[in-house]
Amino acid sequence: MHIFVTGAAGFIGSHFIERALAAGHRVTGLYRRERPALLGHLRRLGADLRCGDILNGDAVGAAAAGADAACHFAGAFKESDAGRDYFERLNVKGTETVLTAAAQQGVKRFVFCSTAGIYGRNIDGVANEESPLRPWNDYENSKVAAEKLVRERAPALRIEYVILRPSVVYGPRDDRLAKLFRSASKGRFPLFGSGKGRRQMVHVTDVADAFLRACERPEAANTDMIIAGPDAMPLRDMLQILAHAADRRSAGPQLPLTPMLALAALVEDVCKPLKIKPPIYRRRMEFYRSDAAFDCSRARRLLGWEAKIPLKDGLNRTMEAYRRQMSAGTSRLAQRHETASGLD
Repeated sequence: MHIFVTGAAGFIGSHFIERALAAGHRVTGLYRRERPALLGHLRRLGADLRCGDILNGDAVGAAAAGADAACHFAGAFKESDAGRDYFERLNVKGTETVLTAAAQQGVKRFVFCSTAGIYGRNIDGVANEESPLRPWNDYENSKVAAEKLVRERAPALRIEYVILRPSVVYGPRDDRLAKLFRSASKGRFPLFGSGKGRRQMVHVTDVADAFLRACERPEAANTDMIIAGPDAMPLRDMLQILAHAADRRSAGPQLPLTPMLALAALVEDVCKPLKIKPPIYRRRMEFYRSDAAFDCSRARRLLGWEAKIPLKDGLNRTMEAYRRQMSAGTSRLAQRHETASGLD
């Protein structure tokens, strides 16, 4: 199978490319951000990678030509200083551009990366695909709109679709959670509040496997599915695992949440008119208030998929990968210092 991938240099996209190539598929990827080491690695594995914008239909169409399936990962995430128009342009208009261009090139199936966050930050019990949607920020609203667009446009374009909704994805190369792992490894990641809220995080290799199955399985056509890890774990337990992996007693101090919520709102409101990226903001603090668990029975039934990596094992693996990365960075810095000293 020939698979076209957007977001090829991104976190999930790059892991998906590795998984698809290892399974013997041909991959053409589109990327916007230059990441020479990662792109070089994927090219050595056999990926055909091209620089292009998902809002440019001609660039997308050229890269998608001849593909059997398209996996659309590219888009805007939870940038603190971005507004509704930004998310709508990249996540809704961008999705429409990729879907249309892929269909025009004869691609048979379009697999869209949405988010389980659309069910809300606080879920009573366990959410499944029939649970009410409660998006609570511009990012999640844009994903709901993009899903609606895919479901409405795909039949007219004569292309099958599959919508996957991953929970919080983690693993090596994730810039979004890198700060958590780095700070926890130094005992500097505070726990604000009780930490009782559940997190059903899913390892990126399990996510990549789900997307590949979504490309391959005929019975998955024209459906949406939640993709989540095997464990719904309280945040405080998750942070304790990270602390243990870093040989520390705790990931950081435990502090009251309410004052930090007020401070985050104040800092964000002050920075916004000054066009300064705030160091803390409302969405970042909502991390401590989230409580969600998910049922993945539909993905089990239609994709034959089940998350294989328990959260404890995945967190330990990811922490070790970050520690190696940090150690390598320190070594390179020391080498540059020695080289500079030798030139004096």
